[in-house]
Amino acid sequence: MIKRRPEDIKFEPSLNWFAVLEGAHPAYDTRELMYRHIADPEWVPLFQGTEYEALAKASPILLKLDEPQGWHTAWSRSFPGLAGSYLATELSQDRVARHLQTLVSVNVEGGTEAIFRFHDSWIMSALYPSLTDIEKGRFHGPINKWLWLLGNDVGESDFRKPNPEDEYPLEPGWLNLDRANQEAIFSGIVAKRNWKEVQA
Repeated sequence: MIKRRPEDIKFEPSLNWFAVLEGAHPAYDTRELMYRHIADPEWVPLFQGTEYEALAKASPILLKLDEPQGWHTAWSRSFPGLAGSYLATELSQDRVARHLQTLVSVNVEGGTEAIFRFHDSWIMSALYPSLTDIEKGRFHGPINKWLWLLGNDVGESDFRKPNPEDEYPLEPGWLNLDRANQEAIFSGIVAKRNWKEVQA
């Protein structure tokens, strides 16, 4: 995983850009932020159509970005504590949303299913290097690149061409977290907590 400064992010105009945002944050109203900064936002609550649809009000949100640089500037300055990431893809919002819905839950070693905070940049950037190459391919799916905002840094995934539609027919909960994955996630949570303490 590459790390960059936020000001060094390049939003390639040949790709479609989206933000994945935390939908339930005690300090931010994500929907209000979207409508404040984008006149007519196109967005999808990612719990919609999943087993967690009853929690739609707390759902992570997939937001289409026609002007990603403007959104990035607003996010960095006005609400940097909101968990989220950027996605770049050649494909449609609907295709990306369907893929992300397969990540709303994971299987934890020992047979437990859990809601997965894949939209949290600190968690995903810490988990990503611990994934196998096959898991990374499945994780990317139709997504060429992920960017994770990490306080004063931005984590960047590998760049991948989207897999063919039928190469990895994924079901919700396809990702299995072993002990090494769980330890990586824990390190991401600790890094986030440490960053918050410095900001306080």
